[in-house]
Formats: sequence, C-alpha cells, structure tokens
Amino acid sequence: MKDFDSLVGIWNEQKTAPQIDYKEVINQYKKSREKLSLKFFQEILLMLPAIFIVIYLWINISFSFWTSYLGLSIVAGCCIYFIVIQLINIKNIVNSNTLFDKPQDHIQFLQKFRKSRYIQHTRNYKIYSIALGLGISLYFIEFFYSLNIWIMLGIVTATIAWFVICYMYLMKIYINKEEKRFTEMIENLERLSNQFKDEI
Repeated sequence: MKDFDSLVGIWNEQKTAPQIDYKEVINQYKKSREKLSLKFFQEILLMLPAIFIVIYLWINISFSFWTSYLGLSIVAGCCIYFIVIQLINIKNIVNSNTLFDKPQDHIQFLQKFRKSRYIQHTRNYKIYSIALGLGISLYFIEFFYSLNIWIMLGIVTATIAWFVICYMYLMKIYINKEEKRFTEMIENLERLSNQFKDEI
C-alpha cells in the first residue's frame, strides 16, 4: 500500500509539473529568426563597400601587371559569393513557414539549415579564405616593385595576421554563437512538440 501511495505521489508530481508556455516559446523563436535574418542582412551591407572599392580600383587605376586585375577579380568573386550565400540563407528563413502546419518538418528544416550553416563556416570558409588570400596576394604583386620592402613586409604581415585572427579566433566565436542560437531554437521547439504529444 505504501509503494502504491509513493507511485501515486510521483505520478501527481509529474502531472502537475510546470508546462512550457507555448506563446513564450513561439515569441522567442520568432525573435531568434528575426535576429538571424537581420544578421545576414547586416553582413551583406558590410560586404557591399568591399565590392564598390574593388570596382573603383579596377576602373580608376591603371595597373602594370595583369595579376592585379586577376587578383581583384578573385576578391570580387569572393565578395559576390558571400552575398549570394547570405541571400540564400535569408530566403531559406523567410520561406520556412511550416512551424504551425508541420512542426516536426520545421524542426527537421532547422536541423538541416544548422548543418548547412556549419558546413559554410568550416569547409566553405576554408576555400573562401584560400581564394581571398590568393586574390589579395596577386594584387600585392603590383606593389612589390613600387613600395619600400619594409612597408611591403608590414602590409603582408598585417594581412596574414588578420587572416589568422579571423580563422583561429573570430570565426570560432561566430560559430559558437550561431550554434548556441540554433540549439536553443531547436530544443525549445522539440520540448513544445513533446508537450503537445503528451497531452494528446
């Protein structure tokens, strides 16, 4: 009898456990989606000046070496690639309206989107960095013959240092923040989904 009373007590505790407030979860989720879209949009706006600078250099400066034009083309290609990828990401978020129709499909969409973002930040970012570095290196050939050797070494060292800081430090912070945001979004929706299953 004592065991039965204990079992009933445990059951009642579970039954009266605080339920997740679905309105709060959905509002948080909407805010996270908006922040993610806004972040992509801001990154596009930050990349646009780089393209304008490359176009300006191409049109207004007469370079002595063809490598400068090739280098600028590669840098412009990297900038365009970055903008296109961010536009695709924004489009994916805007078009993902399955939360209320098919919640489980929406959770799967988020998991796939998270995976594709991780690939963009790791494998694709390596290729992007190599291409960007190659473009800048080809562009720097122009200045190798006209600038003082120490100034040139300073510029090259500063550029390499910036690439290393971005790759080894800043990118890891960026990835961790985004992973944390995705984890929070997915976990909240999964908990909400499980709660509705339990109530049915």
